Amino acid sequence: MAEPILAKSLYCRPCLQRLLSRTSTRPIATFIPTTSPTLDALLSTFRSNIFLPSHLLKLQQSLIYRKKNHRLLTNTEEPATAKLGNEVHALKPLNRLVDEPSTAKSLAQMCELCKEGRDWVNMVPFIIELKTAGRKVKGWQFEKIVRRMGEKGGLGVVMEMARRVEGTGMKLGDLGVAREVMWGAVTKCIRSEWSEEGVKDTEKFIEGIWQLLSDERHVDRNVMGKDVDPKMKAEIVGVVLWIRALRSMRLGESKDPDAKVKRAAEMVLATWKTTDKTIDEEKGWYDANYKLMMWTPVWHGMTMARKIVGENTALGRDLANTISLDLEPMLKKAQQIVSQHAGEDGTRRSLVVYDAVSKMTE
Repeated sequence: MAEPILAKSLYCRPCLQRLLSRTSTRPIATFIPTTSPTLDALLSTFRSNIFLPSHLLKLQQSLIYRKKNHRLLTNTEEPATAKLGNEVHALKPLNRLVDEPSTAKSLAQMCELCKEGRDWVNMVPFIIELKTAGRKVKGWQFEKIVRRMGEKGGLGVVMEMARRVEGTGMKLGDLGVAREVMWGAVTKCIRSEWSEEGVKDTEKFIEGIWQLLSDERHVDRNVMGKDVDPKMKAEIVGVVLWIRALRSMRLGESKDPDAKVKRAAEMVLATWKTTDKTIDEEKGWYDANYKLMMWTPVWHGMTMARKIVGENTALGRDLANTISLDLEPMLKKAQQIVSQHAGEDGTRRSLVVYDAVSKMTE
């Protein structure tokens, strides 16, 4: 139906104006200024070249994308505009191959350019608009985004992305994403040097994520099962145990009045039975690095939980056996392997976490 109307509008200016006057009540997201002019320019390009067209009617999209219609948009006396919400946008000819940036490359660039918390605030509306434009952010991309946010002070935005899952599409039911979210919380707490404020903030974050893991919006019915459900994985439940035990030891006089530490410890041991406790040497140091990051918080959590629930209780003894027979040998081996492949600065994220936790357990 678009062709007859557009063909007619070539000689009927009022027809074109009627087409352009059709408005949408749904505005395009706005972005706050960042600390990087390059990042501001990138956000502006996406807003004008990708997000704006996704909000237009099909007929309006045909105007900006079809070369034979472009002359309708280049009349300087009567500029073509479209109103979205309360904002009037100038329409311009676009070439998808030239004018639309790559999603993957742009996300990677954003992660590098975001330096402060206010820079990360734009990530939520950006990803929501990507979804509106039909550009899907994949699980592995969310993992990288969350990791960078954790490293650069953006965990608050991670929580917002999780809460607004309908718009962002970031599901905590994706085990890889859930792991990065939890690991980000662990590293943030370590950077606070185990301060009272740091522990409280980390506890609030992790408990919030733990609740969201039970939210139906985060469950993918096509893949969820005990082998992939984060709530049934020791590395996820183990971080919950870690922060509850840490808070008890640091701020609660090593007491467990509501039995939260006890329940978390029991959950970890229940999931431990089906957990891979080996390091795959065929995968090289990568698997050792992964396992060192994965199990260090669990080891720390179990070590503290033993003291809280009682070392001579049945639960305390089960924790001790798991620590001595499984966790400590595995972590020692992993630490030795990763140390041989440290980065140029002599560290890796897993080594930083392991060294910090080791000092705490001495």
